[in-house]
Amino acid sequence: LKPKAMVNLALIYHNKVGAAFQKQDIESARAATIQAASYLDSAKPLLDAVVSNSGGTGSGVSVSEYLEKYKLLRLACHRNLGQIYAGAGNMAQCEQEFRHATSSFPNEIKAWQMLGRVLELQGKSSEMQTVISKIQELQQQQAAAGMGMFGSGTFQ
Repeated sequence: LKPKAMVNLALIYHNKVGAAFQKQDIESARAATIQAASYLDSAKPLLDAVVSNSGGTGSGVSVSEYLEKYKLLRLACHRNLGQIYAGAGNMAQCEQEFRHATSSFPNEIKAWQMLGRVLELQGKSSEMQTVISKIQELQQQQAAAGMGMFGSGTFQ
């Protein structure tokens, strides 16, 4: 599949996650989140290759717009899986998921906020303080760049 199609398929699965959560069908939400993440993870290197070969444009919607969709959807996958793990009482796996989010998206405040919250819930004060410092650093960088306090894009 082409990378744009993979992102669109991930969006379909992301919508299934929301429907499953509304029905309180956590297993279906988990499975749909994993499938969405899989499509996104497969699409990312292909999107990056198209950007490097074409300068970020293609037919119709630009590849850079799909990269932004990728980022928002992939962060939502991390958030959904983290919430599922936390709801099941598996805080270690929740923390691991959010650490993966910060590793994948080191400049995204929302990723750091998710990690900070789970560290707080686990009573990991010193690690949480490190995360708070990182969030403040990112906020200052984004404010200096004219992006405002909440970063780029929206997070759903």
